[in-house]
Amino acid sequence: MRLSKPLAASVAVLALLLSMLAAPLAAQSTAQDGSDFEVLHVDLSGDTGLVAFRPQQDAETETSLVANIGGDDVAADTTTLANSPISRQTVLIVDNSVTADTVTGYSQIRSAALAYMETVTAGTEVMLILAGDNGQDVRPEIAFTNNHAAIREALSSSAVATAAVTWNAVNVGANSFQGSGIREVVVFAGSTAEASAVSPAVAQGALLSANASLSVVGPDIANLDLSQFRSVANEVRGGIFLRGDSNANMIAAGGRLGDIHRGTAVGRFSTEAIELPSAESAGTNQITFEYGSSSERVRVVAEGVATGSGLQAPALQETSRFDILSGGGSVIIAIALAVVAVLLFSYAMLSIFAGNDNTLNSTLAVYGSQDSASAAADEEFNLQRNKIIESVVEKAEEAAAARGNLGSTTTLLEKAEIPLRVGEAFAIQIGIILVALVLGFILSGGNIFGGLILAILAAVVPTFYIKFKVGRRAKALEAQLPDTLNLLASTLKAGYSFIQGMDAVGNEGDEPLAGEFRRTVNEARLGKDLDVALDDLSERVGSVDLLWAIVAIKIQREVGGNLAELLTTVADTMTARTRLRGEVAALTAEGRVSAIVLLFLPFGVGLAMFFLNPDYVSLLWSSALGYAAVGAALFSMTVGGLWMRKIVDIEI
Repeated sequence: MRLSKPLAASVAVLALLLSMLAAPLAAQSTAQDGSDFEVLHVDLSGDTGLVAFRPQQDAETETSLVANIGGDDVAADTTTLANSPISRQTVLIVDNSVTADTVTGYSQIRSAALAYMETVTAGTEVMLILAGDNGQDVRPEIAFTNNHAAIREALSSSAVATAAVTWNAVNVGANSFQGSGIREVVVFAGSTAEASAVSPAVAQGALLSANASLSVVGPDIANLDLSQFRSVANEVRGGIFLRGDSNANMIAAGGRLGDIHRGTAVGRFSTEAIELPSAESAGTNQITFEYGSSSERVRVVAEGVATGSGLQAPALQETSRFDILSGGGSVIIAIALAVVAVLLFSYAMLSIFAGNDNTLNSTLAVYGSQDSASAAADEEFNLQRNKIIESVVEKAEEAAAARGNLGSTTTLLEKAEIPLRVGEAFAIQIGIILVALVLGFILSGGNIFGGLILAILAAVVPTFYIKFKVGRRAKALEAQLPDTLNLLASTLKAGYSFIQGMDAVGNEGDEPLAGEFRRTVNEARLGKDLDVALDDLSERVGSVDLLWAIVAIKIQREVGGNLAELLTTVADTMTARTRLRGEVAALTAEGRVSAIVLLFLPFGVGLAMFFLNPDYVSLLWSSALGYAAVGAALFSMTVGGLWMRKIVDIEI
């Protein structure tokens, strides 16, 4: 059943609107990204509420903190962590293994840790653990103390040990915290902690149980995989991961980490005039803190303390008539709607440009069922529409003629059996590109590059599709030629003339070659010279075998002879050539598959290595040597691919 043009256009617009609605819903899940601050600790045990938070480095320094409790906004006075009653404990873990010394240099790691200690506030209790295993259980070198000079002295006198057991040290440090407050584990890593008996997952569990964060400073070395440290740091609240690409930069990273930790602020807010949420009031035990342009909801309990993972608030549950679009598959739904919109838009354009009017009024108009006023209105509408369409088509054809591809595009559309003029095809493609540009812009969250990428795909895909149809039709024509020529020879043996034989082949043969023969016969009957009609047939089919057959027919028409026997001989030659092509394709299949595998193998291996060790592969696009290596590889692959293609491309 065919849709009418207005209905097709309406459905296309509806799909566009749905895809626009789906895109914002898909973006809601990332609203938390790029927050101006992070809440680390909330204390409601006293008369005044305390909240420890860490602003982002690029956040405005004059921004005030506001607590929203039960719909009431309460301003918070902000001070530094050192001037607040909230305690702070830090476990400092330093990798002094021989592996770290070999890969990074222990002096560099130690200097970075000392730079960090210079920034630690006076009231912070620090525990020192060396992560090198000297055949003993991991134990603190110095227990929690406010004597930072002792920590620095122990660090300065520390020496290189054996294997790295950094995850053991993290587990021990996480289980050593006492009391409440800001709890941090700081690791200066120089190796992958390959000798650890404790897995990263176990260490992460200990950190979450202790409501402690994990901050890591390591060197930026290509063959040093610190992805496990990065992963665990990302899973705990307040975690930070820094890398330095040189000795000086790693030391600077240690100082920068200290500055970030020292930047933790504390807000004091009065709770006298408001009713704090209680543990019994399910669904209301939350406070929303607003800082700058961001907000964060945390879970709290009246007269209690919440730190780390205990602050995590449940996700908002919103109801909407578009709930089906708000789940994890909303992006897929948006993309699917966008594809449907493009297809329906294309269908609507085809209906306008190339379709027939199949409405009921049009069908009944033949029998005079319409009144004169309605008929006149329809005629006026069709006249105006045709003027607009013809204007658009003419402009598109002028543009195609200016580019010099009007004739080639016409031939391409004919070979692909697409019943459109060049102007109509160009107008439709421009419409598809514009729709794709808008949809890409919407689906990418307002990124113009997303729209450009989808628009480029919309410009390229139709051309490839048309060429694919042309190639598939050419193969079908090539395969039908021997049988068609044998059928033509049989009609000649039965006493038919050449034109009658071609007419019989056109009526009883298989498509698409039968249609080409019918067109040739019709052109000849309408006055075109038969030789010219046969030349046009050869050009449309684009087959060398058919060209040879037509040349043979022309020669026979000039000098005489048995045309039926000639056509049979040509058909047998084509069959033998087809069989030989199949044998060649079978013999060269291994070479062609090898060429494909060798061309795509580097990309597959590179993609796998990117997911397994992105830091290692990132050198290819982050250094001049990497760019040179990629360029040399692409050049070698291109030369090798062309060489292998030349080897297996045997012309018959």
